[in-house]
Amino acid sequence: MIVDYSKIKLGLLMLVALITVGCDNKSVVDETNNTPVVRPAKLLKVGQSSIKELMSFPAVIQAQQSSELAFQVGGVIVKMAVIEGQAVEQDQVLAQIDSRDYVAKLDVAKAQYENANAEYKRALALVSSNLISKSELAKRKADNEVTKSQLTTAKKSLDDTTLHAPFSGRIAKILSEKDESISAGKQVFMLLSLNQLEAKIDMPSRVIVHSRESDKRGLTAYVVLDAAPEYQIKATFKEVALEADRESQTYEVIFGFDSLEQLTILPGMSATVFVKEKNPDYSPQVMVPLSSIGSEGDLTFVWLVDTNTMAVTKRTVVLKPGIGEEFKVLNGLELGDTIVVAGISTLIEGAIVRPWIK
Repeated sequence: MIVDYSKIKLGLLMLVALITVGCDNKSVVDETNNTPVVRPAKLLKVGQSSIKELMSFPAVIQAQQSSELAFQVGGVIVKMAVIEGQAVEQDQVLAQIDSRDYVAKLDVAKAQYENANAEYKRALALVSSNLISKSELAKRKADNEVTKSQLTTAKKSLDDTTLHAPFSGRIAKILSEKDESISAGKQVFMLLSLNQLEAKIDMPSRVIVHSRESDKRGLTAYVVLDAAPEYQIKATFKEVALEADRESQTYEVIFGFDSLEQLTILPGMSATVFVKEKNPDYSPQVMVPLSSIGSEGDLTFVWLVDTNTMAVTKRTVVLKPGIGEEFKVLNGLELGDTIVVAGISTLIEGAIVRPWIK
Protein backbone atom coordinates (compact mmCIF):
# COMPACT_ATOMS: atom_id res chain seq x y z
CA MET A 1 0.00 0.00 0.00
CA ILE A 2 1.39 3.35 -1.06
CA VAL A 3 0.59 6.40 1.18
CA ASP A 4 0.58 9.84 -0.38
CA TYR A 5 2.00 11.94 2.52
CA SER A 6 1.78 15.15 0.53
CA LYS A 7 -2.03 14.85 0.45
CA ILE A 8 -2.18 14.13 4.19
CA LYS A 9 0.00 17.18 4.90
CA LEU A 10 -2.19 19.36 2.71
CA GLY A 11 -5.32 18.13 4.47
CA LEU A 12 -3.88 18.88 7.91
CA LEU A 13 -2.93 22.40 6.87
CA MET A 14 -6.46 23.05 5.61
CA LEU A 15 -7.92 21.72 8.87
CA VAL A 16 -5.70 24.02 10.97
CA ALA A 17 -6.66 26.98 8.81
CA LEU A 18 -10.37 26.28 9.27
CA ILE A 19 -9.97 25.95 13.05
CA THR A 20 -8.03 29.24 13.19
CA VAL A 21 -10.65 31.07 11.18
CA GLY A 22 -13.37 29.68 13.39
CA CYS A 23 -11.56 30.85 16.50
CA ASP A 24 -11.00 34.32 15.08
CA ASN A 25 -14.66 34.68 14.23
CA LYS A 26 -15.67 33.58 17.70
CA SER A 27 -13.50 36.28 19.23
CA VAL A 28 -16.08 38.83 18.15
CA VAL A 29 -19.33 36.87 17.71
CA ASP A 30 -20.51 33.57 19.22
CA GLU A 31 -22.10 31.92 16.17
CA THR A 32 -24.28 29.58 18.29
CA ASN A 33 -26.46 32.41 19.54
CA ASN A 34 -25.20 35.28 17.35
CA THR A 35 -24.19 37.43 20.38
CA PRO A 36 -20.88 39.29 20.88
CA VAL A 37 -18.28 37.64 23.08
CA VAL A 38 -17.27 39.99 25.91
CA ARG A 39 -13.65 39.85 26.99
CA PRO A 40 -12.35 41.00 30.36
CA ALA A 41 -9.68 43.70 29.96
CA LYS A 42 -7.70 45.96 32.23
CA LEU A 43 -8.85 49.50 31.47
CA LEU A 44 -7.49 52.95 32.28
CA LYS A 45 -9.11 56.35 32.09
CA VAL A 46 -6.38 58.56 30.70
CA GLY A 47 -5.29 61.32 33.08
CA GLN A 48 -7.17 59.78 35.99
CA SER A 49 -4.08 59.52 38.18
CA SER A 50 -1.89 62.54 38.91
CA ILE A 51 0.19 61.32 41.86
CA LYS A 52 3.02 60.20 39.56
CA GLU A 53 3.43 63.80 38.42
CA LEU A 54 4.45 64.82 41.95
CA MET A 55 7.78 64.54 43.71
CA SER A 56 7.54 62.46 46.87
CA PHE A 57 9.80 62.47 49.91
CA PRO A 58 9.78 60.40 53.12
CA ALA A 59 8.90 62.60 56.08
CA VAL A 60 8.84 62.62 59.87
CA ILE A 61 6.12 64.45 61.78
CA GLN A 62 7.12 66.92 64.47
CA ALA A 63 5.32 69.50 66.59
CA GLN A 64 5.45 73.08 65.38
CA GLN A 65 5.51 74.32 68.97
CA SER A 66 6.93 72.56 72.03
CA SER A 67 7.84 73.70 75.50
CA GLU A 68 9.75 72.30 78.47
CA LEU A 69 7.70 73.35 81.49
CA ALA A 70 9.21 73.91 84.95
CA PHE A 71 8.30 75.64 88.21
CA GLN A 72 10.02 78.98 88.72
CA VAL A 73 10.20 78.29 92.47
CA GLY A 74 11.29 75.23 94.39
CA GLY A 75 9.25 73.03 96.71
CA VAL A 76 7.41 69.76 97.13
CA ILE A 77 4.89 68.79 94.45
CA VAL A 78 1.53 68.29 96.15
CA LYS A 79 -0.67 67.96 93.05
CA MET A 80 -0.22 66.43 89.58
CA ALA A 81 -3.34 67.31 87.62
CA VAL A 82 -2.52 65.59 84.31
CA ILE A 83 -1.13 62.35 82.92
CA GLU A 84 1.10 61.62 79.93
CA GLY A 85 -0.69 61.86 76.61
CA GLN A 86 -3.49 64.02 77.99
CA ALA A 87 -4.78 66.90 75.90
CA VAL A 88 -4.82 70.22 77.78
CA GLU A 89 -6.15 73.70 77.13
CA GLN A 90 -4.28 76.97 77.47
CA ASP A 91 -4.03 78.15 81.13
CA GLN A 92 -5.16 74.76 82.45
CA VAL A 93 -3.59 73.81 85.82
CA LEU A 94 -0.97 71.09 85.36
CA ALA A 95 0.63 70.80 88.80
CA GLN A 96 1.11 72.58 92.14
CA ILE A 97 3.80 72.67 94.80
CA ASP A 98 3.34 73.28 98.54
CA SER A 99 2.49 76.98 98.83
CA ARG A 100 2.44 77.43 102.61
CA ASP A 101 5.93 78.99 102.85
CA TYR A 102 5.12 81.32 99.99
CA VAL A 103 1.83 82.40 101.57
CA ALA A 104 3.73 83.25 104.77
CA LYS A 105 6.37 85.20 102.85
CA LEU A 106 3.62 87.11 101.06
CA ASP A 107 1.99 88.03 104.39
CA VAL A 108 5.32 89.36 105.69
CA ALA A 109 5.97 91.33 102.52
CA LYS A 110 2.49 92.78 102.61
CA ALA A 111 2.90 93.93 106.23
CA GLN A 112 6.30 95.47 105.52
CA TYR A 113 4.95 97.34 102.54
CA GLU A 114 1.91 98.66 104.39
CA ASN A 115 4.15 99.93 107.20
CA ALA A 116 6.67 101.54 104.84
CA ASN A 117 3.91 103.10 102.77
CA ALA A 118 2.30 104.61 105.87
CA GLU A 119 5.65 106.03 107.03
CA TYR A 120 6.25 107.59 103.63
CA LYS A 121 2.81 109.23 103.54
CA ARG A 122 3.39 110.62 107.05
CA ALA A 123 6.74 112.05 106.00
CA LEU A 124 5.13 113.75 102.99
CA ALA A 125 2.68 115.51 105.34
CA LEU A 126 5.47 116.65 107.69
CA VAL A 127 8.01 117.89 105.18
CA SER A 128 5.93 120.94 104.22
CA SER A 129 6.05 122.18 107.85
CA ASN A 130 9.76 121.44 108.17
CA LEU A 131 9.11 118.83 110.88
CA ILE A 132 11.15 116.25 108.93
CA SER A 133 14.27 116.61 106.84
CA LYS A 134 14.33 116.01 103.12
CA SER A 135 16.92 113.28 103.61
CA GLU A 136 14.55 111.42 105.94
CA LEU A 137 11.79 111.79 103.38
CA ALA A 138 14.08 110.32 100.71
CA LYS A 139 14.93 107.38 102.99
CA ARG A 140 11.28 106.60 103.68
CA LYS A 141 10.49 106.86 99.98
CA ALA A 142 13.24 104.35 99.19
CA ASP A 143 11.98 101.98 101.91
CA ASN A 144 8.50 102.22 100.44
CA GLU A 145 9.71 101.34 96.92
CA VAL A 146 11.84 98.42 98.18
CA THR A 147 9.00 96.88 100.16
CA LYS A 148 6.64 97.38 97.25
CA SER A 149 9.05 95.47 94.98
CA GLN A 150 9.36 92.72 97.59
CA LEU A 151 5.58 92.46 97.75
CA THR A 152 5.38 92.09 93.97
CA THR A 153 8.04 89.36 94.08
CA ALA A 154 6.24 87.52 96.87
CA LYS A 155 2.98 87.59 94.93
CA LYS A 156 4.68 86.22 91.82
CA SER A 157 6.40 83.47 93.82
CA LEU A 158 3.04 82.39 95.22
CA ASP A 159 1.52 82.40 91.74
CA ASP A 160 4.46 80.31 90.50
CA THR A 161 3.55 77.49 92.87
CA THR A 162 0.87 76.59 90.31
CA LEU A 163 2.04 75.51 86.85
CA HIS A 164 -0.28 76.38 83.95
CA ALA A 165 -0.26 75.29 80.30
CA PRO A 166 1.12 78.20 78.21
CA PHE A 167 -0.78 76.93 75.14
CA SER A 168 -3.20 74.19 74.15
CA GLY A 169 -1.56 70.89 73.36
CA ARG A 170 -0.77 67.44 74.68
CA ILE A 171 1.45 66.32 77.55
CA ALA A 172 4.20 64.38 75.82
CA LYS A 173 6.26 63.53 78.89
CA ILE A 174 6.13 63.87 82.69
CA LEU A 175 9.55 64.03 84.34
CA SER A 176 8.55 64.47 88.00
CA GLU A 177 5.97 63.00 90.34
CA LYS A 178 3.81 63.90 93.31
CA ASP A 179 5.58 64.39 96.67
CA GLU A 180 8.89 64.97 94.91
CA SER A 181 10.99 67.91 96.09
CA ILE A 182 12.19 69.88 93.11
CA SER A 183 14.32 72.94 92.59
CA ALA A 184 13.37 75.99 90.57
CA GLY A 185 13.88 75.46 86.85
CA LYS A 186 13.84 71.67 86.88
CA GLN A 187 11.78 70.37 83.96
CA VAL A 188 8.48 68.77 84.96
CA PHE A 189 6.55 68.44 81.68
CA MET A 190 7.12 68.37 77.94
CA LEU A 191 4.15 70.02 76.23
CA LEU A 192 3.54 69.73 72.49
CA SER A 193 1.14 71.75 70.38
CA LEU A 194 -0.70 69.31 68.11
CA ASN A 195 -2.97 71.76 66.30
CA GLN A 196 -0.15 72.97 64.10
CA LEU A 197 2.28 70.27 62.99
CA GLU A 198 5.28 70.01 60.72
CA ALA A 199 6.57 67.45 58.26
CA LYS A 200 10.35 67.37 57.92
CA ILE A 201 11.90 66.01 54.72
CA ASP A 202 15.38 65.80 53.22
CA MET A 203 15.36 67.32 49.73
CA PRO A 204 18.22 66.56 47.31
CA SER A 205 20.46 69.41 46.25
CA ARG A 206 19.58 68.79 42.58
CA VAL A 207 16.00 69.85 43.40
CA ILE A 208 16.99 72.77 45.61
CA VAL A 209 19.39 74.25 43.06
CA HIS A 210 16.62 74.68 40.45
CA SER A 211 14.14 76.18 42.90
CA ARG A 212 14.04 79.92 43.57
CA GLU A 213 12.81 81.31 46.89
CA SER A 214 9.64 82.61 45.25
CA ASP A 215 9.05 79.17 43.74
CA LYS A 216 9.30 77.53 47.16
CA ARG A 217 6.54 79.78 48.46
CA GLY A 218 4.35 78.66 45.54
CA LEU A 219 4.77 74.94 46.12
CA THR A 220 1.70 72.77 46.17
CA ALA A 221 2.19 70.05 48.78
CA TYR A 222 0.28 67.62 50.90
CA VAL A 223 1.13 65.11 53.62
CA VAL A 224 0.04 61.46 53.62
CA LEU A 225 0.55 59.55 56.87
CA ASP A 226 1.78 55.98 56.53
CA ALA A 227 -0.81 54.99 59.14
CA ALA A 228 -3.70 56.79 57.35
CA PRO A 229 -2.99 56.80 53.59
CA GLU A 230 -6.61 57.65 52.77
CA TYR A 231 -6.13 61.24 53.99
CA GLN A 232 -4.32 63.92 51.97
CA ILE A 233 -3.51 66.83 54.28
CA LYS A 234 -2.70 70.14 52.60
CA ALA A 235 0.67 71.54 53.63
CA THR A 236 2.59 74.77 53.07
CA PHE A 237 6.32 75.42 52.73
CA LYS A 238 7.87 76.96 55.86
CA GLU A 239 11.65 76.89 55.72
CA VAL A 240 14.72 75.21 54.26
CA ALA A 241 18.10 74.69 55.90
CA LEU A 242 20.92 76.71 54.37
CA GLU A 243 23.52 74.01 54.99
CA ALA A 244 23.41 70.56 53.40
CA ASP A 245 24.10 67.27 55.11
CA ARG A 246 27.69 66.47 54.18
CA GLU A 247 27.09 62.78 53.55
CA SER A 248 23.73 62.75 51.74
CA GLN A 249 23.94 66.23 50.17
CA THR A 250 20.32 66.85 51.11
CA TYR A 251 18.73 69.89 52.71
CA GLU A 252 16.23 69.76 55.55
CA VAL A 253 12.92 71.25 54.40
CA ILE A 254 9.94 71.91 56.69
CA PHE A 255 6.28 71.94 55.65
CA GLY A 256 3.56 73.05 58.06
CA PHE A 257 0.04 71.66 58.23
CA ASP A 258 -3.00 71.65 60.53
CA SER A 259 -4.07 68.56 62.39
CA LEU A 260 -7.33 66.80 61.49
CA GLU A 261 -10.04 66.25 64.09
CA GLN A 262 -10.58 62.66 62.98
CA LEU A 263 -6.90 61.73 63.40
CA THR A 264 -4.52 61.66 66.35
CA ILE A 265 -1.25 62.78 64.77
CA LEU A 266 1.78 62.60 67.01
CA PRO A 267 5.43 63.65 66.59
CA GLY A 268 7.63 60.86 65.32
CA MET A 269 5.03 59.38 62.97
CA SER A 270 6.26 58.56 59.47
CA ALA A 271 4.65 60.05 56.38
CA THR A 272 5.23 61.04 52.76
CA VAL A 273 5.23 64.61 51.48
CA PHE A 274 4.11 65.05 47.87
CA VAL A 275 5.37 68.26 46.28
CA LYS A 276 4.64 70.00 43.01
CA GLU A 277 5.77 73.44 41.90
CA LYS A 278 3.10 75.78 40.56
CA ASN A 279 3.69 76.51 36.90
CA PRO A 280 1.49 79.08 35.12
CA ASP A 281 2.33 77.43 31.79
CA TYR A 282 1.34 73.97 33.02
CA SER A 283 -1.25 72.06 31.05
CA PRO A 284 -2.54 68.58 31.86
CA GLN A 285 -0.45 65.84 30.26
CA VAL A 286 -1.88 62.72 28.68
CA MET A 287 0.23 59.82 29.96
CA VAL A 288 -0.17 56.15 29.01
CA PRO A 289 1.62 53.09 30.37
CA LEU A 290 4.05 51.09 28.26
CA SER A 291 1.79 48.02 28.44
CA SER A 292 -0.95 49.82 26.48
CA ILE A 293 1.21 50.70 23.46
CA GLY A 294 1.33 48.60 20.29
CA SER A 295 3.07 49.16 16.96
CA GLU A 296 2.58 48.37 13.28
CA GLY A 297 5.53 49.33 11.15
CA ASP A 298 6.25 52.99 11.82
CA LEU A 299 2.89 53.59 13.50
CA THR A 300 2.17 53.42 17.22
CA PHE A 301 -1.31 52.74 18.53
CA VAL A 302 -3.48 52.04 21.56
CA TRP A 303 -6.84 50.32 21.84
CA LEU A 304 -9.48 52.98 22.53
CA VAL A 305 -12.67 51.87 24.31
CA ASP A 306 -16.07 53.32 23.43
CA THR A 307 -17.56 53.51 26.94
CA ASN A 308 -21.11 53.39 25.50
CA THR A 309 -20.72 50.16 23.53
CA MET A 310 -17.49 48.90 25.18
CA ALA A 311 -16.15 48.14 21.69
CA VAL A 312 -12.44 48.71 21.04
CA THR A 313 -10.93 50.66 18.17
CA LYS A 314 -7.31 50.91 17.18
CA ARG A 315 -6.21 54.55 17.69
CA THR A 316 -2.94 55.82 16.23
CA VAL A 317 -1.00 58.01 18.66
CA VAL A 318 2.13 60.15 18.60
CA LEU A 319 4.35 59.72 21.65
CA LYS A 320 7.07 61.89 23.07
CA PRO A 321 10.37 59.99 22.78
CA GLY A 322 11.61 58.65 26.08
CA ILE A 323 12.15 55.64 28.28
CA GLY A 324 10.35 54.32 31.33
CA GLU A 325 7.00 52.87 32.30
CA GLU A 326 4.93 55.83 31.08
CA PHE A 327 4.94 57.92 27.91
CA LYS A 328 3.49 61.32 27.14
CA VAL A 329 0.97 61.35 24.28
CA LEU A 330 1.48 64.32 21.95
CA ASN A 331 -1.43 63.51 19.64
CA GLY A 332 -4.24 60.97 19.35
CA LEU A 333 -5.71 60.87 22.87
CA GLU A 334 -7.42 63.27 25.23
CA LEU A 335 -7.82 63.35 28.98
CA GLY A 336 -10.76 61.18 29.92
CA ASP A 337 -10.37 58.65 27.08
CA THR A 338 -10.49 55.03 28.17
CA ILE A 339 -7.90 52.58 26.83
CA VAL A 340 -6.90 48.95 27.30
CA VAL A 341 -3.65 48.61 29.23
CA ALA A 342 -3.08 44.84 29.33
CA GLY A 343 -3.41 41.96 26.85
CA ILE A 344 -3.58 44.19 23.80
CA SER A 345 -2.04 41.54 21.52
CA THR A 346 -5.24 39.45 21.64
CA LEU A 347 -7.60 42.25 20.62
CA ILE A 348 -9.13 42.83 17.21
CA GLU A 349 -11.14 45.72 15.79
CA GLY A 350 -14.65 45.83 17.21
CA ALA A 351 -14.07 43.41 20.09
CA ILE A 352 -16.27 43.97 23.13
CA VAL A 353 -14.57 44.28 26.51
CA ARG A 354 -15.53 44.67 30.14
CA PRO A 355 -13.44 45.91 33.06
CA TRP A 356 -11.27 43.16 34.46
CA ILE A 357 -11.69 42.70 38.20
CA LYS A 358 -9.36 40.58 40.33
